[in-house]
Amino acid sequence: MHAKTLAVVAALVLTAVPAPATAAPGFGWVSCPQPQAAKYHAECATLATGGVALALLRIPSTGTSQGPVLADSQEIDGYGGSQIDFFLRHGDNYLARLPQTHRTHDIVLADPRGLGGSTPVRCPTSAHDPALPELPTAPWDTARIAGHGSVVYLGCAAATGPLIARTGLAEQADDLEAVRIALGAPRLDFLGQATGAELAVVYAARHPARTGRIVLDTAIDPFLPASRRVLDVARAEETAFTRFAAWCTRTPECPLAGQDVPAVLDEVVTRGVPGLTGDEVRIAVGQFLLGYPVAWPGIAHALAAASEGDGSELAPFVALTYTEPDYTAAHVQTCADHPSTPGRLTGLAQRVHALAPHTGGISLHWDALMSCTGWPDGPSLAERLPGRLAPAAPILVTATEDDPINPSAWTADLGARIAGSHVLIAPVAGHGALDNAPCAADAIDTYLATGALPPDEKCRNGTGNPSRSPGREALSR
Repeated sequence: MHAKTLAVVAALVLTAVPAPATAAPGFGWVSCPQPQAAKYHAECATLATGGVALALLRIPSTGTSQGPVLADSQEIDGYGGSQIDFFLRHGDNYLARLPQTHRTHDIVLADPRGLGGSTPVRCPTSAHDPALPELPTAPWDTARIAGHGSVVYLGCAAATGPLIARTGLAEQADDLEAVRIALGAPRLDFLGQATGAELAVVYAARHPARTGRIVLDTAIDPFLPASRRVLDVARAEETAFTRFAAWCTRTPECPLAGQDVPAVLDEVVTRGVPGLTGDEVRIAVGQFLLGYPVAWPGIAHALAAASEGDGSELAPFVALTYTEPDYTAAHVQTCADHPSTPGRLTGLAQRVHALAPHTGGISLHWDALMSCTGWPDGPSLAERLPGRLAPAAPILVTATEDDPINPSAWTADLGARIAGSHVLIAPVAGHGALDNAPCAADAIDTYLATGALPPDEKCRNGTGNPSRSPGREALSR
């Protein structure tokens, strides 16, 4: 079949509305096994749908409930693991940003199929091999990366079975529809962050008539090919590092004040530190610390220690990615929706590094693309989506102006593609408007609770408040 014909058929499959999902007869809320759940008066349930069992958590409203709002407890950015477990560790931070929604609605979290407490994807071999270069510079590098990727995929497929082919965002969107039906909600109200926002876009494509109050915060743009995303992120990450380096140089309390901060990072990357490769140092700095300005003093101390040969302050942030229990399993969804072409990897790596000479462009987006090399190829999510969406209700799209992980340009693109959407950009730095801009968090909370959209496209009430930023505690997921 001709490639264009395949793309058209794939788009029809993605956007076709499937038959209504049917909830399992025994669906109901019970006491959660986790002792932390009692703090939030939370209840748990299991929903059988689409060949999997989904683990659900409900935090009841503190007032009269007007119905459920489904949400991420934090972004499912590929490596976030269990939504439920993360909420039970950091729920106070999360609920503090959504006081109206918590008062007026039940908040429901679901572990995505394949992850957390839902039917698991099992992968005996880790997608991360520190012996492999993150940025290939020669054909044999790509061959090694592809060979490892094939071993990882075959291991996942053998250990998981048929579920391996049914974990993409299209299937996850249908899972959201099944949850909506089970909860008896006429439409889906949903707060999605990062990949959770990407999931919400796919839901709006597949179930436009059931789309309610949906918020896309710090969204990954599914309309863009993976190659475009890694280039955008490399540029944004380097910009954020330049801003951090300038802050450190002029701040007496910064342990690297007066030094050439980019040169310090370059030296640490070149020689590495005990227990960490240079690439691992880059992903710790670029993806987990630059994204949260409140953590910038921590970056400075960690880099200063690393320059003296001590990587202990960086190691926990590396662990947040590569030793996350669902790190490899999450690649099954990522690689199904954003396949990688081995022949283009080396050339793309050169372009990425050119845009980010210090941070290297080694991001979670790049890591996913590299790790998907050697996995089965097929149409990408961008090829399967319609060019524009027309959901039944307005979608609020939020971001910070300077997000080094999911650039705000993606927010503008989503706003242009979703009919009736409302875009809100907070003029602050950091990853996610909900986490870094109280004015945006208030707008998100108000829309989910009342349906009232913000009057403007910019936040007007100042910058992010460190007391409402995630900080070290929330980052240690």
